[in-house]
Amino acid sequence: MKQMILWGILVIPWFLLLLLDKQRVKRFFTVGLFAALMMTIAYQIAEKMHWWTVQENVFFLTSMGATIYCLHIVITIFVFYLTYPGFILYIIVNVILDLIHGYIIVPFLAKIGLYNLYDINHFGLFLVMTSVAIILYLFQRLLDFIFEESLA
Repeated sequence: MKQMILWGILVIPWFLLLLLDKQRVKRFFTVGLFAALMMTIAYQIAEKMHWWTVQENVFFLTSMGATIYCLHIVITIFVFYLTYPGFILYIIVNVILDLIHGYIIVPFLAKIGLYNLYDINHFGLFLVMTSVAIILYLFQRLLDFIFEESLA
């Protein structure tokens, strides 16, 4: 059952992108990949700081959760697709999603034996996720500035 959930997390969200305008998805795909990079770094820090561990994973991933390489990318693209360039709306949506992630999804994943939180609490996890969201917004603004400069 756990493997089915993990594979579902890894594969199914990609199909949601088919519902969106392809040009706008392409615009935000880079920030989605950057989100995966940021979460990979967060997982590495978490491993060293003993914040959380991944108890079970798909066979080719070790200490990285399956959520990084699909769910974080797709959700990042969706959030930017729906809220960008409005910073206030972006932050509100991210705070709501980060609260859901920290207080509902992670406890559920811990309950079924996929993750365990150790030296970080749910609020600390929320702060990590919100910090990453702010960095992602700044990264997208930088990308927009670079592309505007190159077109001028």
